[in-house]
Amino acid sequence: MTPVDVGLDLGATLTKAVAVPADSPIETFETFICPAADPHLLDAFLERRPPRILAATGGGSGRLARRLSATRDVDLVGEFESWGSGEALLLGLAGLSLAVPHVLVSLGTGTSILLVDGPGTVRRVGGTALGGGTLRGLGILLLGEESHDALVSLAARGDRRQVDLLVGDLYGPGEIALVPELTAANFGKVDSREPADVANALIGLLGENVALLAGELALRTAPPADAGAFRGRPDVVYAGSTLRNNPLLEDVLRAVTALVGASAHFLPRGEFTGACGALARARGRRSAREGREGQS
Repeated sequence: MTPVDVGLDLGATLTKAVAVPADSPIETFETFICPAADPHLLDAFLERRPPRILAATGGGSGRLARRLSATRDVDLVGEFESWGSGEALLLGLAGLSLAVPHVLVSLGTGTSILLVDGPGTVRRVGGTALGGGTLRGLGILLLGEESHDALVSLAARGDRRQVDLLVGDLYGPGEIALVPELTAANFGKVDSREPADVANALIGLLGENVALLAGELALRTAPPADAGAFRGRPDVVYAGSTLRNNPLLEDVLRAVTALVGASAHFLPRGEFTGACGALARARGRRSAREGREGQS
């Protein structure tokens, strides 16, 4: 059996994994996702592909290391450094070259907003408790729908203008210097209780508020125009498992980010950003150790 290297991102809702043949570049990664609440699925994945390197990041990484301590070494990597390295790798795969600094948004169960200061170098500059966990929880409470994919499919058939209060519902043409289609209050109208409309409004609630925060932070952290390093709109990169199979959320994020004055970008396979970055960091550590041992 060909040895593999495995990177894991253990979130509150999902565990994301990438597996790469031990002597192959990370860009050739295979993927695996399972619910975080069912560790037996992850154990079965690792039994099928016993790893040479097992790198882990995210909130559940420490628990995994303790659980596997008797059988496997787990290389723990900080969440933000994993995201910095993973973003650089996935940007390269997508052929995207972005200005530095730029903002990277990790849309998981909650949301972290990171400032990318250089290749693979990040620091957290903000965030919100709104995230995929909010979408899932409100989907269960309001609609009785636990499946992410089913909720997204339902939302695609809805119209949140029947649920959200818009600026145009309050002001006539020319009465205020705001676009009539802007949301004045999420869930502030509720002319409809149709599940599809409610689901659409839930995604709007999440996307609008995350994009407003990320866009404003991108504007604040961009170099001044006279510094020579900044050309045009600042960039915001969105990634994370909440965006998986969720084009409606992408549309909301793109539109609101542009409205604020920034440009939105979406990482292909961005739900694996942390897992890829953790593995990249762990491989780097291994190479450094082997280099030191070779010199001794």
